[in-house]
Amino acid sequence: MGRNERAFAGLGALMLGLSLSLAGAGVRAGEARTRSAPAAARLRSLIRTDHPRLFLNRDMWPGMRARALGEGKATYQAMYEIAAGLPDVDAIGRKDWAEALAPSAFVYLMTGDKALLAKIRRMLRASVDVYNAEVPRHENYGSAPRGHRMSWLAAMDWVWNDLDPDERLGLASDMIDNVYRHLDKFPGADGYNGSFYTPDKLYWYAGVALLDDGLDEAHYAKALELLQEGYNDHQKMFAVRGRCRQDDGALRPRLEYTLPAYPDATFKFFHSWRAAVGPDIPRAWHHSALMPNHAFWNLLPEPQHFGLGQAWHNPGYVPFERLINPLSGYLAQHIYFYEDLYPQLANLSRFLWQRMGFERGKGKYGYVPIWSEIWSPVEARGGTLPENLPLARHFAGNGTILMRTGSGPADTYALFNAGGGVDCSDQFDATHFAIYKRGFLALDTGTRQSFPHMQDYYSQSVAHNCVLVRMPGEEFIGMYGRDTSSNAGGQYRKPEYAKALAFETAPWFAYAASDATATYRADKCAQMVRQFLFLAPDHFLVFDRVRSERSEYPKKWLLHTANEPTVTDKTFRADQGTGRIFCRTLLPADARLEKIGGRGKEFWADGKNWPLSDRWWGSYARALPARQRNNRIVPEIMGRWRVEVHPGAAREQDYFLHLIQVADQSAQSMAESEVREVGDRIELTFSAGARTYTIALNKTRPVGGHIRIEEGGEMLVDRPLAQEIMPQAGLALEE
Repeated sequence: MGRNERAFAGLGALMLGLSLSLAGAGVRAGEARTRSAPAAARLRSLIRTDHPRLFLNRDMWPGMRARALGEGKATYQAMYEIAAGLPDVDAIGRKDWAEALAPSAFVYLMTGDKALLAKIRRMLRASVDVYNAEVPRHENYGSAPRGHRMSWLAAMDWVWNDLDPDERLGLASDMIDNVYRHLDKFPGADGYNGSFYTPDKLYWYAGVALLDDGLDEAHYAKALELLQEGYNDHQKMFAVRGRCRQDDGALRPRLEYTLPAYPDATFKFFHSWRAAVGPDIPRAWHHSALMPNHAFWNLLPEPQHFGLGQAWHNPGYVPFERLINPLSGYLAQHIYFYEDLYPQLANLSRFLWQRMGFERGKGKYGYVPIWSEIWSPVEARGGTLPENLPLARHFAGNGTILMRTGSGPADTYALFNAGGGVDCSDQFDATHFAIYKRGFLALDTGTRQSFPHMQDYYSQSVAHNCVLVRMPGEEFIGMYGRDTSSNAGGQYRKPEYAKALAFETAPWFAYAASDATATYRADKCAQMVRQFLFLAPDHFLVFDRVRSERSEYPKKWLLHTANEPTVTDKTFRADQGTGRIFCRTLLPADARLEKIGGRGKEFWADGKNWPLSDRWWGSYARALPARQRNNRIVPEIMGRWRVEVHPGAAREQDYFLHLIQVADQSAQSMAESEVREVGDRIELTFSAGARTYTIALNKTRPVGGHIRIEEGGEMLVDRPLAQEIMPQAGLALEE
C-alpha cells in the first residue's frame, strides 16, 4: 500500500463518517461545512499544487505527448481540427464554447500556438459569463450540460500557467461562484444519484482545477469546500456501488444506465485522481474491477440484453450508440487501470472488447477523451473466455440470476429476477423471467418515456412474466412515483421486498427459488413463491405456489411473447428472430389459456390498451424503419402478445406448473411429459434426447424438491434441490 493509499484509507473513512454523523444529528449545512474544514485542509494537502493537474500533469505529459503523435494520433487529429476550425479571435462572441475548449487547450499544450491561446482566453471568458447568467436547477443546472463545465475546467487548468495572473484569478473566481451557487442553493441535496451525472459531480473537479493560494479568502474557502463536498460525494458513490457490487460486480439491472453511464463517473474520477494525487488507486474503490463480470453475464449475442428495468426495447434492447459505444471505451479503461492487479478480470474485458471490434467509444459526457489511447494506453488484443464458468451466476447485489449455456448465437440464455438485493430493478417485476435463444422468446415488455403507458403498463407487473392477483379497488403507483389509474392486479412493492430462498448451479442444471409474497398487498395475497429450474440446454420448469386471501380474487399466470402465439389445448408456441418457444401448462389441471395482444391490444391492462404516446412516436421512434414508424407498428421485442393462464375455478390456493422448451424454428413440437401427485409432492417426468428428467416439487413448506437426471443408463444427478443460496465470488469458476 502506497503513501497516498494509506493516507486516504483513513481520510476517506473520516470524511464520510463525519458527513453522515452531522446529517444524522440534524446539523445545519453551514455548521457541517465549518466543522469539517480541518478534514478539507488535510484533503488539500494531498492535491499537488502545480498546474496542470486535472486529468494530466507535467509528469504525465511527455508520455501523453508521445502517444498523441503515435497510437493516439487519430484522437489528437480530431482535437486539432476542432482548434483549427475556430473563428478569428474577434469573432468569438458570448456563447458556450465548451465543445471546443478542452480540445483546443490540449492542442495548445502540444503546439504552444499563442494565437490559439488568445482564442482560448476569449472562449473561457465568454463561456463562464453564459454559465453565470443561468439560474441553477438541481437536475439540469441551466441549459449547459455538466460535460460543458468539465471541458471548461480542464481547459482552464491546462492553460493556467500561461494566463495573466489577474485574468486567471478572475476566471477562476467566477467559475467557483458558478459551481458553488448550486451547492449553496441545494445544501440538502443528497449529492449523489445512481448514475451521478447531476451538477454535484462537478464539485470535485472544480476544487481540483481552481483551488489556488492566489485566490482571495472567500473564494479560497468556497473552492476548498467544493473540493471536500465533491470528494465526499464520490465516496458516497463508491460506498453505494460497493454495497451493490459485493463480490460479483452487480449494479442496478438497468443496463442502459449501469453500463454506459455508471462507469463514466468512476473512471473519470480515477483519471483525475492519478493526475492530482498520484498513480495509486485506493483498494477500497476497487469494486469497479468487477464491472466486466456484470457486463458479460448480461450481454446477449449481437450484443443485446434482457431489458430488465428501465430499458427502451426499441428497436433492440441495446442500440449500439446507447450502450456498446461507451462500454467499449470503458472496457479499455478497465484494462488500463486493472490489468496488473486483476489479470483474470482484465482478460474478460479483453474478451468482450474483442467482440466489439476493439472500439474505444467516445465517452458519454464531456470533451476530455480519457477513453482514447492518449489517456488509457492499452494494446488492442483479445482475451479468452475463462474456462469453467458456471451455468448460472447469482448477482446478490441486484437480486438477478443469469443463466447461459455459452456465449454463441445458438446458446440459451435466461434471467430470473429473484429480488432481495440492495439495488434492484425499479419496476414491479419480482419473479419475472426472460429467455433468449436465437431471439427474444420470453421477454420484458413496454418502453420508457411514454405517459401514461409508463405508469399504467410498463412499470407494472402485468408487463412482466409474473403472476397477477386482482383485488377490486386496489391502487398502485407507477414509474417515478406517478399516480396510476389501472388495476391489473400486480405487485405494489419493488423487488427488494422479495426474498431469494435458494440458488444452486451445476453442469446440468441451475435452480432458484424466490418468495415474493411481500411485494403484494397482504390483504390480497397470502403467498407467492416461484421456483425456476433451468435444465440445460433447452428446458425450463416454472412452479408457483399462489394463495389469495379470498377465492374471488382472480389469479393470472403470464408469459409475454414478441409475436402471436399459437395455442393448442394447454400448449402454446411463439417465434422471434430464428428462435421458437414452447410452453405447456401442467397445473392447474383445469387451467384455461387465453392469448391477448395484436394491433391495438399490445399493452393491454385492466380492460384497456395503454398505447405509446404521440410524443413517443414523434421523439423516440427515429431508429425504426419509416414504414413502421409512420404506421405506428410496435416493434416485436417491445412485446406485442402474451398468454394468460387462468385457473378453471375460483379458489384461494392454486399451483401453476409450466414446462418450457426453446429451440430453433425447425422444431415442430415439444417433449412429451407426465405429471402426477405423489403425497405432498408434484412429480414431473420427461425426456429430451438421451436424457430423462424426474423433478419432484413440494406443494407445502419447505420450498424445495428433488432432481434426478439420467442419461444412457448413467445417473448424472440424484439429490434434493438446494434449500439455501450457493455462495459465489468473482468469476465463480468451477473446479
